[in-house]
Amino acid sequence: MSKVQQLPLRGTQLQERHNRLEERVRKLEASLLAELFRRNEREESVQTATPPGYSYTQDASRQALPVDASGPIMQVAAHPGDGPDFFYATYLKIASNMQYHNSYHEVVLTDGEGGVDGWHPERTRQVRMKEAYAGAEIVGSRLHFLSYPDGGLSKLPPRKKTRLVKQLARKIEEIQPAILVVHPPKNDHPDHASSFLLTLAALEIHARRGGRTPTLLIHDVEFGLQQKSLWGNSPQELLAETYPIHVPDFIVDVSSTHQTAQLALQKHQTQMYDPMRGQPKLYADLIDTLAQVRGLQFMAGGATWIPRGQAVSQVVIPDLTSEHNFLLQRLPAGSIYRQVKKDEQV
Repeated sequence: MSKVQQLPLRGTQLQERHNRLEERVRKLEASLLAELFRRNEREESVQTATPPGYSYTQDASRQALPVDASGPIMQVAAHPGDGPDFFYATYLKIASNMQYHNSYHEVVLTDGEGGVDGWHPERTRQVRMKEAYAGAEIVGSRLHFLSYPDGGLSKLPPRKKTRLVKQLARKIEEIQPAILVVHPPKNDHPDHASSFLLTLAALEIHARRGGRTPTLLIHDVEFGLQQKSLWGNSPQELLAETYPIHVPDFIVDVSSTHQTAQLALQKHQTQMYDPMRGQPKLYADLIDTLAQVRGLQFMAGGATWIPRGQAVSQVVIPDLTSEHNFLLQRLPAGSIYRQVKKDEQV
């Protein structure tokens, strides 16, 4: 057989190899999703995290903005440990862009005193706050505890709720964040959903005082599993409501920062291990499982390793939040992937 005749065979072999790799990736994604569904007692209903007709495409845009994208990053978290669960890896990716001076503030609404079954709340409070400071030190986060009741944010009496909102508005005014991150308004956890609604109320006060309008981001839902939304009815939200896996606007490539964020998460030992039973908690490893799923959603064909991803979505509310997504400016170029319809890709 001549060299010319061998070329089509080599091309066929390369295509077969590519097809086998794609099949392995599909099986891996289906296996990871099955684990998320099974461990959370959900029916296994899909084998891919991205809805049909959609994909995640690298967003390398660096267009000039009419407003300044610099300034602190602020997260409103319901509990100690929510930062490393949902956002630490993304913040560390932001911090790797040395073009900006980066600072990170976590405003934690409760002390997590209800987070260890069988322990007295005051003991739990002290241990969980100590864990939070140890984890925050790894990523350079500054903690602000407001010490409202764990598990009670959705049931606060009107006077206490008003006080919390005013405190949160003062924190926003003091920090003047360029990017504000909060839990999504989903019913996966009452404290998480309430944190979102309380943050909106605080932003209203902040706006009336003429404060800076930040980019408002919501992070992933717990374990990426879809939950009923308690706020909003955008077309994107309607899509998300009908798909078993949460569908974020963006996925950040956190492959280079994921392990450091995991080290910070491991400082929260009461959330990783059950101190009463002396064994790992059932969900402790699922943070990495979800990171793999998000990585597979943007993984380039032919890749030989699984990237890690972390999901965020932007919420734009006229006069309260910025229409500009400062995250796109603050991340290193090429490290964020945008959700698009396949017929919109160029």
